Amino acid sequence: MAFYDKNPRYNALREKAIELALKNLEHPDFPGWKPQMCCMPGVGKIWQWDSCFMALFALDIPDIVEPMNNLDNLYLCQREDGFMAMAYVIETRQPAFGELINPPLFAWVEWEYFRKTGDDSRFERIFPILDKYYLWLKNHRRRPGSGLYFFESPGASGMDNTPRGGWPSFQNMGSDVSHIDLICQQLLSARHLAEIARKLDNGKAEFYLAEADELVKLINRYHWNGKTGFYYDLFERSRPESYRSLIGNKTAAAFWTLISGAASAEQADALEKHLLDPDEFFTEHPIPAISRDDPNYHASGWYWLGGVWPPMVYMTVAGLKKYGKLDTARLIARKHLDAMCRTFEEFEPHTIWECYSPEYMRPADREEGVLVRKDFVGWGGLGPIAFLNDMDLWQEN
Repeated sequence: MAFYDKNPRYNALREKAIELALKNLEHPDFPGWKPQMCCMPGVGKIWQWDSCFMALFALDIPDIVEPMNNLDNLYLCQREDGFMAMAYVIETRQPAFGELINPPLFAWVEWEYFRKTGDDSRFERIFPILDKYYLWLKNHRRRPGSGLYFFESPGASGMDNTPRGGWPSFQNMGSDVSHIDLICQQLLSARHLAEIARKLDNGKAEFYLAEADELVKLINRYHWNGKTGFYYDLFERSRPESYRSLIGNKTAAAFWTLISGAASAEQADALEKHLLDPDEFFTEHPIPAISRDDPNYHASGWYWLGGVWPPMVYMTVAGLKKYGKLDTARLIARKHLDAMCRTFEEFEPHTIWECYSPEYMRPADREEGVLVRKDFVGWGGLGPIAFLNDMDLWQEN
């Protein structure tokens, strides 16, 4: 018997997530497109990082939802030079928001698919796609002096209204910010592209291993602060000789250093302390998008100014597991699910939400005071499906 079958509260949340995942399926009537999961049905767009996180929970219900269709649909849209956009208009296959990118997570998801299924049949087809995408990012989203990476704006990072630079930023240059999450996501991609290249024996594994080594050095040279034991975004002028300085906001983006393997064991210990500090990230419902002691933090959420976002919780828990920190991973995953359950039971309508308040058992609100999107599965399925299927999180200590 599965763990959730013995726990009616969790099982009810899981059943709601599966119900919404099925309700939100779309069947685009265009050549080459497959039925796909949708985070916002009816808008005619497909988003990159939403699709990756939806695939990660769909891997645990493959008999109900095909997990990799969204990624295959997005691969259809890749430009010849390797560029892949934040989102696409399904009807035209054209970028919905110009050359804004999104967190590049495809290689991670492809490796997770292989890890869970043992099926390596996708690798030969998808490696050239992901290789071109990695190289496009390397050639077009790096600072010339430091070699660090930048999103065009906080919105491109997915963390829309976090204090990480202007929105929108001037000339798509990231408002002079080098972002900790994008360089970690490139590192995560490099590690998995190396693994895929090994499986294919195509001669590219050494290139990606060297890329990974370089990125780890850059991350720890520029983004780490030993005084506070935390990773930060970096203020950096476009001129190579200009001064660089850390941006003092502690955001959940720093925890990409765990899942990507950028942190040393000692640095991971320091991050764990921040995660377990109730004045920072260990809120009633962990993990807020920005630290509780940040002057921009809002207890009701205000979207990414305190909101608890399921994909950030998921990747942080996955990173903690990678470093063997199972007790903390279990604690955060269970508090997240308990808070989702209480919100589901106590707040009307009784559903799953885009993100949650870090301090109250309710969905988060946006800056204008309205609630975030309801029926959001979407990445809202990560906790009720992926976490509840992960026996590492439910075995007794």
